[in-house]
Amino acid sequence: MRRMGLLVVAALTVALGVAGCTSAAKRAENESEARSVAEQGIAYAQRGEYDQALTKLKRALWLDSTLTPAHAGIALVYSNTGKPDKAEKHYRKALSLSPADPVLKNNFGVFMCGQGRVEDGEQLLVEAANDKRYPTPAAAWTNAGTCVKAKDLEKAEQYLRKALQIDPDNREALAQMALVSYSRKDYLRARAFLQRYGVEEAPTAELLDIAVRSERELGDLDASRRYERLLKLKFPEFSEPVSSSQSQ
Repeated sequence: MRRMGLLVVAALTVALGVAGCTSAAKRAENESEARSVAEQGIAYAQRGEYDQALTKLKRALWLDSTLTPAHAGIALVYSNTGKPDKAEKHYRKALSLSPADPVLKNNFGVFMCGQGRVEDGEQLLVEAANDKRYPTPAAAWTNAGTCVKAKDLEKAEQYLRKALQIDPDNREALAQMALVSYSRKDYLRARAFLQRYGVEEAPTAELLDIAVRSERELGDLDASRRYERLLKLKFPEFSEPVSSSQSQ
């Protein structure tokens, strides 16, 4: 009886072992497929094809509910389609799965800043910028400066200067520094940053507007009128005619 019992146990152990191997192989197969499907979904999201992206990313999570890129991708889709509550839920899930991921911290930080939650966003962005594994810290410092700009110009400038120390030609950081300088009524520095940015080669309505205003404050009316003509040419829909506006 004991021998028969041992044989049964042994047979059961073998059966369990085979089942375990099969289950592990299935999990590995699902994880591999989930990553592939998530990559497709993220590619759709980057092209702005959000319906297709969501279908793929949900499929990826059905295959592997712990796949960080799928949660991050869905968060991006929801944040870009006006569903911030769902976006935050998936960002938090992604961060719980990969709490040290600096790219995820940067993206979540940008999202939080966009929701007006400046302190939370700033913390995430600074953590990302200080992470030696993050490949583009200048971007995170620029995002941090942009995030706090409306509340703390001095801190915004500190962050943006860190970005420019890393990448002196970072156009977004230069643009934000021009805006900060203008807001601080330092028109000469605003001009310098606008020139470094190349406002005439890559104009935006906001930057041309402060170029007009800065040059007017500095007394260079020819430059001010040149920028104003470019503003009207490139952005005829611009809502506030510079010629009739007052300097801040």
